[in-house]
Amino acid sequence: MFLTSTGSAVALTVMGVPLPSPAATSGPADIGTDGSPVPGVASQRIDGLAKVTGQKVYARDFNARDMPGWPATQWYALYLAALTTDRAFEGIDLSSLPPEAQPTRVVLGNELSPAMRAPQLNLNRDLHIDDRIAEERAARLKARNSGGDVGSFNLPDELLFDLIVVPGNVPNFLGQAVALLLFDSLAGYRAARRAMAFNDPAYQRYGAGNQDGPPLGSAFSPQTTYVKYGDQFSYATADPDTYMAQVPQWQDRINDTLAADPTLIRQPFSAEMRAMDPMFMEPEAGLVWIDTGLDTMHLVLGTQSPDGDIANILSMYDSTDAPFPLKAVNLTSCYPGGGFGGRDSSPFSLMLALAGAYSGGNPVRLAHDRFDQFRVGLKRHGADLTGELAADPDMRLQSVQMTLTFDGGGRRNLSPYVASLGALCAGGSYTIPMANIYAEAVHTQNVSGGSQRGFGGPQAFFAFETALDDLAATQGWDPLELRAANLLTEGDTTVVGGPVEQSLSLAEMLEITRSQPLWAERETIRQDYAARGLTYGTGLALSLQAYGTSGDGMVASVLLNRDGSLTVQSDAVDMGNGSATTLGVVIGPILGANAAQVDMGCYTLFGMTGLTTSDPEGQRWDNPNWTAKSVGSSSACLTALHQVHTVQQAAQALFQGAILPAAALIWGGARLTPADVSWQEGALVRNAGGVPPLPLAQLAETIYARKLPVGTLGHAYFQDSWAEASFPTPAGFLSLQLDGLAFYPPDGSAPVPVTRQDTVGPDSASKRYSRYVWAPCVNVVELTVDTSSGTVQVENVLSVLNAGQIHVPQLVSGQSQGGVAMAISYTLLEDMPPGMEGPANGMWNLNRYHLARAQDVPLRTDYTPGARGQQLIALPPPQEEAPAGRGIAEAVMCSVPPAISNALRDATGKRFTSLPITPAKILEGLGQ
Repeated sequence: MFLTSTGSAVALTVMGVPLPSPAATSGPADIGTDGSPVPGVASQRIDGLAKVTGQKVYARDFNARDMPGWPATQWYALYLAALTTDRAFEGIDLSSLPPEAQPTRVVLGNELSPAMRAPQLNLNRDLHIDDRIAEERAARLKARNSGGDVGSFNLPDELLFDLIVVPGNVPNFLGQAVALLLFDSLAGYRAARRAMAFNDPAYQRYGAGNQDGPPLGSAFSPQTTYVKYGDQFSYATADPDTYMAQVPQWQDRINDTLAADPTLIRQPFSAEMRAMDPMFMEPEAGLVWIDTGLDTMHLVLGTQSPDGDIANILSMYDSTDAPFPLKAVNLTSCYPGGGFGGRDSSPFSLMLALAGAYSGGNPVRLAHDRFDQFRVGLKRHGADLTGELAADPDMRLQSVQMTLTFDGGGRRNLSPYVASLGALCAGGSYTIPMANIYAEAVHTQNVSGGSQRGFGGPQAFFAFETALDDLAATQGWDPLELRAANLLTEGDTTVVGGPVEQSLSLAEMLEITRSQPLWAERETIRQDYAARGLTYGTGLALSLQAYGTSGDGMVASVLLNRDGSLTVQSDAVDMGNGSATTLGVVIGPILGANAAQVDMGCYTLFGMTGLTTSDPEGQRWDNPNWTAKSVGSSSACLTALHQVHTVQQAAQALFQGAILPAAALIWGGARLTPADVSWQEGALVRNAGGVPPLPLAQLAETIYARKLPVGTLGHAYFQDSWAEASFPTPAGFLSLQLDGLAFYPPDGSAPVPVTRQDTVGPDSASKRYSRYVWAPCVNVVELTVDTSSGTVQVENVLSVLNAGQIHVPQLVSGQSQGGVAMAISYTLLEDMPPGMEGPANGMWNLNRYHLARAQDVPLRTDYTPGARGQQLIALPPPQEEAPAGRGIAEAVMCSVPPAISNALRDATGKRFTSLPITPAKILEGLGQ
């Protein structure tokens, strides 16, 4: 595959985890090969055995000696982190380090030339936000061509701040790298780490100097404003060119309308929450080796965004002041070891690639320990939210006004996208005629925020749902009935103005909730706890978390091997959520067997589709080689709908384009259609009978012998609807919900794209709907409070979830349980102070950062009176819709925090909206 950077074409290769040699007694895992035998059913996780037996799976597990063709020697990288944003960094003093701890090489920011052009980082996510960013980039390009400021290898345009602080400059944020230390031995590296641990000030010098870059407190661009006034004005329906100019007059109209109705009930609210660490299992680690003879970079990395990371690295090296030109990048994509958004566009990949340039041609290992990960790893944004709800006396909401300020920390990263989705979530699960919402992410000295699980939703839902309960309490309304009176349904519009075209079933979910003992019998349960001297409360909250973005491209291949086994390849990354397992089984009903092997993180697939996102003539779907988006990161809960759809469509192309023609050749007779056949016990049978069953191995033999396609490569694009087209195949034209298709020939060569026809794709305007598909969830939390200590114990959680078609029930259950545990931890325990009191000081680990443990989480998976548990009720898929899964990894989690706060209000009569809700805050709220 070739990716065109600013200056030239660069070859890219992405490989899976290296396999062990036949003679090896230990080594890298043969991962992703434990397929399940029953078509469509997962008997175990396809990656499970390798992980639980401790095989080499994660990037941390590898050294240069494990990588075929790499030099055996290995250097080690260590970045020193900035300690202040008040004084200028002057340099480092390592004279007190013992001789065995001295680095082989030291790199400071002034060694990275700032004089030449540097790339734009590919920090893209939502197409409607990307359009606004493109306008700003065009303005910067115009300034650059007019002699304005330019970037450099050390200061890429979208990064805003230096990768390594230039001596004499004030650091832009805490934890920003001030020096790179390289060691040619593990012993030296470990000696230096031991000597420098928790003693950073002894090795860094600060004084007076220059402040470069935007000041603290400035908002990262772009900011988001959503104003809606009935069906007359909204972000989705207004002219994009004049929308912001019209906003002030419609804001005034909203204010005038509210002021003119004295019967409206106005409920102000405020909430704030600290930043949160994703605390994934494996801290970030990786290897880099630049083969200077071939101008090739080799990487071993576990990332949620291999496509974006590689593009950013290429952009960084695509400058005349880069230490080396790059002609090729080879990525070995590992299982990340947890993500939760913390590995999505993480700066770690840039820092790894930078270290590789200064090791004298030796491989370099960069590996965070847990202290490092707390110090510099991406966080869920801290946030402050204020606003007001307005409702009429019959419980109908009329208006929501909210300002959301997210602490973006030091780097822009994906913070503006997070703020944008938070603004959409500010409308909750409800139909609201008027909305005035503003969201921004600001630059602060703190650890950078990223796209952690929920992507702005947890913050917004918490503010809205706690305000709803306060409104209900002040008016004496039942909190469930208040919500039921305002639910979004098909045909309504969101606060963005985009239409709701998907069945949400929110009313049905509330009816189920109403009948469950945890809600229906809450007063009886309260009396029982009171008799035991315990203060008890029950809280309810809803969330309507979107999955996907405002436009998503996915790519996948399905291959039939000579022995009749199947392989699935996907550009997606399995972060531990079970994507590989799911993609391996969803082809079973189509092809008669599950995948025996699933390869993830295959970034090179898109380059083989023959598609492009370039559209200089504005033809869009009339250009048979164009698509709106290539691929994105593995985030936004894309597996259950988006990735599954792409794999299944590729499987359908293989079934109808190769397997049915092969069966017709073997059986003889007319062309077969899918209705003529079925799979029985792993063999294809003709429904009319009279011919022998055909096992996949026999079909494969014929397919290879007759030179039929042995695999399919499909690209899909979703933006409120699927792009679809007709493709020529050996069985005639085939209509698919794909915009790209290629066939793999049996000789093992690259897939051959086929030209699509009769393409129908989404229009450009629907991008401004922001989101199109949703995974609603109702959570009820039951808890007790020790009013003498402020300690809270969550007793039971009820989750009513609309997950659509469930592909692997065990994975949905696991995602739900994980979401509950993470939400309890976020709400009650995870306290991360800003500034040098927090993890930026380099001394934070799990001794200071407290997570939920088994004792903090109800562990039973049912509701039993008197016992602690969490019950998940998943709705059956709507009968009126085609079966489709919904992305639910964030859905359950988002409404647990407000449900906990609402339960605390129910128990104590006091409102707590500052997260985490610690015992100290509870005691203060109770006046103790």
